[in-house]
Parts: sequence; structure tokens; C-alpha cells
Amino acid sequence: MQETIPFLSADKLTTLEGRWLAPKLAGAPVAVLVHHYPPMSNMDHRAIFATFKALRDVGWGVLRYNSRGVGGSAGEFSGGPGEDMDLAGAVAEARARAPLSPLVLIGWSFGAERVLRYMARDASTAATVAVTPNPQAIAANATLPHGPFAAIVAERDQYFDPIETRTAWEQAAEPKTWHLLKWADHFYVTREDEVAQWTVEWLQQALQL
Repeated sequence: MQETIPFLSADKLTTLEGRWLAPKLAGAPVAVLVHHYPPMSNMDHRAIFATFKALRDVGWGVLRYNSRGVGGSAGEFSGGPGEDMDLAGAVAEARARAPLSPLVLIGWSFGAERVLRYMARDASTAATVAVTPNPQAIAANATLPHGPFAAIVAERDQYFDPIETRTAWEQAAEPKTWHLLKWADHFYVTREDEVAQWTVEWLQQALQL
């Protein structure tokens, strides 16, 4: 049963609104989902909800949340630093609720940068999926050792040049996976279920489940 929960950002000052689904079995993986650019998105965005459903269907735990200033979350959009603390708080909350579970991160666009930054500083992250990531975020965070990392890239991305993203990905450290969706746009409109299914299948392989 999914439940709405409050939890603290890592700044210990900002209360965030989240939705928690416990894993069906103790020790099954848990995913933290990080939404797109906060002024334009939230944890109920179609892409996030599609991935939530796909993870739920295979019995994984899921924590999705609104970053600061979004929905029922306190605070104001900071442009990055505050949202990094929000993700750190979400990871801490998920680990406290499911301490035996490997933890994976999935982020979209602005959220993809957040998960890449977290991946770079926490080697215990079991796997990371960056959906329509900023190539600069890959270049800045994926060259050092990390766990399995996948970049999902839209051929018709309106914001980030797929060629630049590919160049940054090629310079990233292994293990890494590239997945290009032809004809897709930055938000994968009408392709949300396809992205969600690929994400879950890749994560199961990455974690050798």
C-alpha cells in the first residue's frame, strides 16, 4: 500500500512531501525517483508515475517526492544545491525504511543531474538511471568510479543535443549503458510506458535479479 509521508531534506530544516511504497519482500530493491525541473514538474508527472507503476509491478519499493517548493513540500526552488539536499534526504529516508534493500536512483532532466551528482559521491548507490540528462552533468559526475549507470536519451531532445550527450557518455567510466529512443522528445510524450519498461528491465539486469 502506497502512503503519503513527510520527511526532512538533508538540511534538516525543509520538510518534503513524499509517497512511499514498501518493497513486497524484505531485501527487494528500492528506487528513489527524482522529477523534472521543479517549477514545471512534480512527483505525479506522467513519466514518473509510469516508472512508479512498472517498479510496483515487479515488487520493488519506491520513494517519489516533491522537491522543495513543489506541491506540499516546504521551501523554495534553489536551482540545484537545495534540491541536492532534498535527494540526500530522500535517500536517507528510503534507507531507513528498507535497510536491507539495494537502492537505485532514477532522475529525469533536472532530476537526472541530481542523481548523477549523488552517484558521484556515494559509491553504495546500486545503480543510476539518468533520463534526458544534461551532458555537462555526465561529464562532471560520471568519469570517476561508480555503479551501473544508464543514460536514456531522446533523439529529438529540445534542450540537450544528443550528440553532445553521446560525447559526454563516451568519456564516462564503466559500467555504463546508452539507450537512444528514436523520434522521442525531451519529455517522451506518449512514450512514458516504453521508457519505464526499459528502465525496469535494465535495472533488473544491472542488479542481476
